[in-house]
Amino acid sequence: MKLINKFTLWYLCITLAAMLVGVAIAYNKVKSGIDQAEINRLKVFNDQMARQMQRGVSPDTYMRGRPAEITLLQNEIPVNRFEVHEHTFYNTMLQHRECRLTVTSFYKINGQYYSISSYNYITKAKEILQGLLSSFIWIFAILLALAVLSARFVSRLILAPFHHTMKKVRSFNLKDKKPLQLPEVNAAELKTLNSFLNGMTDKALDDYRSLKEFTENASHELQTPVAVLRNKLELMTEAYLHGKEPDTITGLIADMQNAIDKLSRINSSLTLLARLENNEFGNKQSISFSQLTTDALQSFSELIDMKAITLDTKITPGVSVQLHPALTDILLGNLLSNAIRHNVQGGTIRVSLVKSRLIISNTGNQPDVPTTELFKRFKKGRKNSDSIGIGLAIVKQICAVNHFNIKYDYAGGWHTMQIIFEESTESTMSDKENANALFPEKQH
Repeated sequence: MKLINKFTLWYLCITLAAMLVGVAIAYNKVKSGIDQAEINRLKVFNDQMARQMQRGVSPDTYMRGRPAEITLLQNEIPVNRFEVHEHTFYNTMLQHRECRLTVTSFYKINGQYYSISSYNYITKAKEILQGLLSSFIWIFAILLALAVLSARFVSRLILAPFHHTMKKVRSFNLKDKKPLQLPEVNAAELKTLNSFLNGMTDKALDDYRSLKEFTENASHELQTPVAVLRNKLELMTEAYLHGKEPDTITGLIADMQNAIDKLSRINSSLTLLARLENNEFGNKQSISFSQLTTDALQSFSELIDMKAITLDTKITPGVSVQLHPALTDILLGNLLSNAIRHNVQGGTIRVSLVKSRLIISNTGNQPDVPTTELFKRFKKGRKNSDSIGIGLAIVKQICAVNHFNIKYDYAGGWHTMQIIFEESTESTMSDKENANALFPEKQH
């Protein structure tokens, strides 16, 4: 069933219920109004008769031609000065039912008690109800006809922007790489729908572009270790068949192991990125970032010594961050391993941790691409690097799911990575000064 038909049916059901209630209310109001008007008229008639009797006028003279009855009472008049009786009976002469309304009034006239009763025939309740129902049926029939006839026209007129939107959505194709262009509408609901569809399709286009680029890059990155494995296997087979030295075969096996390790790193990194994008690390807790940073630096101490790197640190004690513990290890591990891998022999690494931010700076060569590009998957700072190019993408995603800001700058031979936990506070300004105090000779 179409939406306009559902609205029409719902409107007619509400109208039917309202009209039925209205008929019941109108019936009671009309009947009580008719009855009360006749009761008042008969009471006035009884009062006039009582005044005539009090003046000494003979009741017979007054009653001539009048439907009234006067009765002399033996007792005092009751508390209620008048009574109303309604009697329905079948009139054999007229061949239909009649309704007679009788009003009896009580008076004390010249020291004696009387009851004066007068009556009249009124419209029956059944006749009132039949008239109201007949009017109701005609009104509802006209309303039904108008609703059915106008529903199609109103649907085309009011829902035209909606049908146009649906036509645009049906023709939308991700492969065209064109954003969805929807018309301007006046209805608030359609504005909300169009806004949602525009946002959804824009995100779908962005995701499609990212997925396409990621697939192409992943395919390219995976081809290299696979090609190495294939080549080394062929060489090892030839070496075995020609009886070459064991050292040659051992070197080939080592190269194959390196290629397998690279494949494993790519697989692990892609799996981690997928878990981050699916928000599978939602169990945050307050962790001592100061202690974990110190522990991470200690775990990388041998690699730092191997490249004769000078390490300068300024870690504020007691810095706590709301973060998943596993993500903290990955975040610090990727940042520190990058600072070591992309450093020069005998270079320097400087680490500053304050309440609002973590700053890691290292000496190194200028990257071949803009620093903002390095947060994308499979983007490398230098083409001849042995990195798989996913580390910073993981760091970026960790910061995104935890609402941290990340900044990467290169200036004067220094790579500087900042993870900002808090923004726009007074303490942030002092934290910047404390962080920069570690590097007084370097301006970023």
